[in-house]
Amino acid sequence: MESNIFWNSYTFMLLVLCSGAAAYDALDPKGNITIKWDLISWTPDGYVAVVTMNNFQMYRPITSPGWTLGWTWAKNEVIWAMMGAQATDQGDCSKFRGNIPHSCEKKPAIVDLLPNTPYNQQIANCCTGGVMASMGKDPSAALSAFQISVGSAGNTNTTVKLPKNFTLVAPGGGYTCGPAKIIRPTRFVTNDGLRVTQAMMTWRVVCTYSQFLASPRPTCCVSLSSFHNGSITPCPSCSCGCRNSSNCVTKGVKKPVLQCTKHMCPVNVHWHVKSNYNKYWSVKMTITNFNYRFNYTQWTLVVQHPNLNKATQVSSFLYKPLMPNLSTNDTALFYGRKSYNDVLMQAGPKGNVHSDLTLQKDRKTLALKKDAFDPLDPFGNITIKWDVVSWTSDGYVAVVTMNNFQMYRHIMSPGWTLGWNWPKKEVIWSIVGSQTTEQGDCSKFKGNVPHCCKRDPVLVDLLPGVPYNQQFSNCCKGGVLASWGEDPSESVSSFQISVGLAGTSNKTVKLPKNFTLLGPGPGYTCGPAKIVPSTVFLTADHRRKTQALMTWNVTCTYSQFLSSKYPSCCVSFSTFYNDTITPCPSCSCGCNHKHNCIMGDSEKLKRKGINTPRKDNEPLLQCTHHMCPIRVHWHVKLNYKDYWRVKIAITNFNYRQNHSHWTLVAQHPNLNNVTQVFSFDYKPLVPYQSINDTGMFYGMKFYNDLLMEAGPLGNVQSEVLMQKDKNTFTLKSGWGFPRRVYFNGDECKLPPPDSYPILPNSAEKRPFSFSNTAICTILMIFLTW
Repeated sequence: MESNIFWNSYTFMLLVLCSGAAAYDALDPKGNITIKWDLISWTPDGYVAVVTMNNFQMYRPITSPGWTLGWTWAKNEVIWAMMGAQATDQGDCSKFRGNIPHSCEKKPAIVDLLPNTPYNQQIANCCTGGVMASMGKDPSAALSAFQISVGSAGNTNTTVKLPKNFTLVAPGGGYTCGPAKIIRPTRFVTNDGLRVTQAMMTWRVVCTYSQFLASPRPTCCVSLSSFHNGSITPCPSCSCGCRNSSNCVTKGVKKPVLQCTKHMCPVNVHWHVKSNYNKYWSVKMTITNFNYRFNYTQWTLVVQHPNLNKATQVSSFLYKPLMPNLSTNDTALFYGRKSYNDVLMQAGPKGNVHSDLTLQKDRKTLALKKDAFDPLDPFGNITIKWDVVSWTSDGYVAVVTMNNFQMYRHIMSPGWTLGWNWPKKEVIWSIVGSQTTEQGDCSKFKGNVPHCCKRDPVLVDLLPGVPYNQQFSNCCKGGVLASWGEDPSESVSSFQISVGLAGTSNKTVKLPKNFTLLGPGPGYTCGPAKIVPSTVFLTADHRRKTQALMTWNVTCTYSQFLSSKYPSCCVSFSTFYNDTITPCPSCSCGCNHKHNCIMGDSEKLKRKGINTPRKDNEPLLQCTHHMCPIRVHWHVKLNYKDYWRVKIAITNFNYRQNHSHWTLVAQHPNLNNVTQVFSFDYKPLVPYQSINDTGMFYGMKFYNDLLMEAGPLGNVQSEVLMQKDKNTFTLKSGWGFPRRVYFNGDECKLPPPDSYPILPNSAEKRPFSFSNTAICTILMIFLTW
């Protein structure tokens, strides 16, 4: 029954993209291309106008070779000059002597100029080859403009005649333009913002798209499959018509149009239900191009599904919800990442793009793996990417990049340690930006000796300040990686490695296996290396793309359970309305170090080297009843009419460790309305788009981003001001305290709820004791007397 529900919902999933429709688009009811003419000055025989085209369609771009705009002049107008565009035909200008017009055509056809046009021929927002992004994908690239000087026309508002019979041709056709209509003149603000100018006259033309006019048949089709059924539901036969079946790829056809398929569609979208968890389900989307003569730039995919209101993660595509009807959030726009997969190449090995989509079934979160799943960062991981950039005589040179995609879990000093096993007898000839901890047995080599000959090399990052000839981009930070949520630019580390005695082609290279990652301690589990589409690199001037010869990815996920048997932090509470302080529970972090702790006033703290870290990261803790390295204190400080204030203090009890790039994550229902945060930087975390109850706090750079070791300076603190939601705010039942607290990505131990501070006159008072009952009884007897 469940599978039937799945399949029934799919029948309408790609209705817009793959079905014929009239000019009205139910998923983009106001989508159009608006062409606006602004007359900015008069000339002796006409005017100068700026023509601006705005693509207000949410998901329909204009792809290469770009737009062609045409119209019919109302009189005998000519185009004296143009900037940012050109007429395709000059026409008959034989009657002119001296200055010859740019175009004398009665029905001119205008096209955009190509990129790299000389600057004296350009105007703002021109020269993209006629390519326009959709408004939903990139509003800044969804417009095109040019300047036109018109002669033999009126030079007043009453004598100018509006052009008529506008046409707009984009690849595939389908646009119909209405008549030009005079509107209120456009107002322009000067660059300094001090002056406003106004167009002499403005008119507008609106063009709408009809797929039926573009093609009587669809241009794409959808196939379906699922993990719970081995069969694949293909596209229907001749989904896009079979008019090209005689010119598809067969022997003897020199210039094929399409690859021969049963559906004969240029594009196939495959929707695969990949997995089904208790609270989540995932889908893999694949778009395949079967056209050998066309690649798709600025491509977009629109999907309608009732569960898209809870899309949790999209792996390789960019995603944006579309809500044409504000009450309905069941439509999504997917498009490629710039310079990665925003071009769907022509049919062939590279003629496809794909992405995974994860959707939440219910608001409540369920762990996929209890020990490795983090409900506040469900897709956090560290991805290690190997890009083979060149072949050598006996192997390859690769750039290895580690990206920390964890929102609030960083790798602190002494940094990451990466290891793997070679599948054959590979050696590392050299490394730039990193080094192995052991060289191994290289005795069989004469002359050039490899950097490392071990079958299971272990690599560490270089320290800051190493010579430049040993550095590589994003290297040499001592292995420290910031979290993605705190600073994406600092959450990457990379090095270059030259591997020998390995394959020298894509077929002979064997992928390393058994990857391990320490960060700096245990907790990470790495999956197998998987070959992925080769990385595309842009040159410094962004004019050329190069591609890795081969790319594979390794994904490592974190488990607090694997990292440590006990928590590494605890939480205490207090309030302004109760003098009681709820401390961390006893032995919150285990009492393994209780025999080796130091009292806060001990003379041992004066010893030299007491704060020096050990290689095994063994902590030296201050003696406390909770025995945690870190304590987070949450104090409900003040209660105003419309706001309430909380003070947060983080204290370090470890004498051997300070924390750089520290992060604190708290979950509380009122964090959706944070007004001000003092002393800390703050960023909301929204892993599930409909729920905004989680926030990440971290230190201000060069102020308190370093939490010092235990002692007088071993604490940081901040205050948070939140606006009340009168429907939910209360100080009863511990509502003012957080539901979850994480420090550096590890969940902290909270006190039991029955120990939270309570309101003095609250109905939550503890039950009467025997003495209270006795007093009441005695009082009653006394009054009887």
